[in-house]
Amino acid sequence: MKYLLLLTLLAVAAALVYWRLRPYINMARGVLGFVRDSRRMSGQDISAGPAARRAGQPAERLVRCASCGTWLPASRALAARSTSNVYCSRDCLERSAV
Repeated sequence: MKYLLLLTLLAVAAALVYWRLRPYINMARGVLGFVRDSRRMSGQDISAGPAARRAGQPAERLVRCASCGTWLPASRALAARSTSNVYCSRDCLERSAV
């Protein structure tokens, strides 16, 4: 019976300590989350490579628009039928045709 009372008192004391430290714990979690996200965005996070950041998708090849020089993913590029040039938009395609 006395062990149960002692355990209850320790649990209440731990709850009170946690209740008082909770704002500081939340602040520390926020700061550490910000640091983790900023490292992940800047590419310095070793554990999450470029493929891991994009949910396991392979890196896509970039191509350059023949008209304006903008770099874009190959899946979004428009290819001309007569040449091997690629374009970023219909406007650039039409501009180069003129």
